[in-house]
Amino acid sequence: MSQLSFQPAYDAEKALQPATVCVTGVTGFVAGSVVSRLLELGHTVHGTCRDPSRTDTVAHLTSLPGAAERLKLFKADLLSEGSFDEPVRGCDYVIHTASPFIMDVPEAEVQAKLLGPAVKGTEHVLSAASKSPSVKRVVLTSSCAAIYGDPWEFGKDHVYTEADWNPTATAKVLPYYYSKKLAEQKAWEMSKAQSQWTLVVINPAAILGPPLSKRTDSESISLLNQILKGRAYPACPHMGFGAVDVRDVAAAHTLAMSDPKAEGRYICVAKSMLMCDMARAIKAGFPNSKFRTPIATAPKWLLSIIGPAVGMPRDLITYALGKCPQFNNSKIQSELGFKFHSPEAAIKDQVDAMLALGIAKPF
Repeated sequence: MSQLSFQPAYDAEKALQPATVCVTGVTGFVAGSVVSRLLELGHTVHGTCRDPSRTDTVAHLTSLPGAAERLKLFKADLLSEGSFDEPVRGCDYVIHTASPFIMDVPEAEVQAKLLGPAVKGTEHVLSAASKSPSVKRVVLTSSCAAIYGDPWEFGKDHVYTEADWNPTATAKVLPYYYSKKLAEQKAWEMSKAQSQWTLVVINPAAILGPPLSKRTDSESISLLNQILKGRAYPACPHMGFGAVDVRDVAAAHTLAMSDPKAEGRYICVAKSMLMCDMARAIKAGFPNSKFRTPIATAPKWLLSIIGPAVGMPRDLITYALGKCPQFNNSKIQSELGFKFHSPEAAIKDQVDAMLALGIAKPF
């Protein structure tokens, strides 16, 4: 299924003349769908990754329709000052998706593996945008992790909006969340210090849906795979999260790039789900399978075993246990006319793709 058949082009996307767009971190889960959509819309893409010569990591991109004519790959590193100058040069837009996505990092490695690359990478990409007079707008992939840490930190009934910033995360507590907050704050700081380009930020939560490649950085791929393998059987942790289809996230980026009205931050969440809802979606999508999906919610005493087994850091369990954040997603819908798809359908498509790519195995 193509990006545009799943999420048809919006009027603002159709109205935008073919442009040159730099997409950072093109081998990532979100970036793959962004590149696919940009090529379908007729744009030229300058994609950055660590090693364009590694065909095993870029073949799914170079085989996309339009890639032979309009996709050029560049080597760039988040920590290398100036490495984004060449790929950004001459571009009309920059979509910055590249950032470390590691939920469980030893404390001694947080600065080197998370905070440094996230913040310095943002600084280097936006500096490159300022060096290229052609750049009109930067779209940054942030996260709802920059918006909240403890789902109930502002009270049990609080509904998160674009005005909220995560007050809980630090370098020692939920460090991945902290990296997203610091990187986005750095982007806004740099945006306000210049007048050449505008900044629009997309804040998704848990991103679901089909990967384009078996080599993906998606935590949802890892989480679903652990569930499919029976690591959460017979019971899963009682905790929730915002959920959104990766194809919707891609469309949010390209629409934010295209629409002159787009401004500020946009929460990109279709709805909130509990982990048991995810398990039920797998069961409903594959009723005849032998996947050992959870059939109950785990008592608290089991979480110290089950949580880490499905890839959840202990601090995430500590703050998220028994809670589910709620989000107001009306801004992107009212300002940009955006429409969300079902996360349950995204889970079905994701498992189908994982099976087809060999990421998951049928049982």
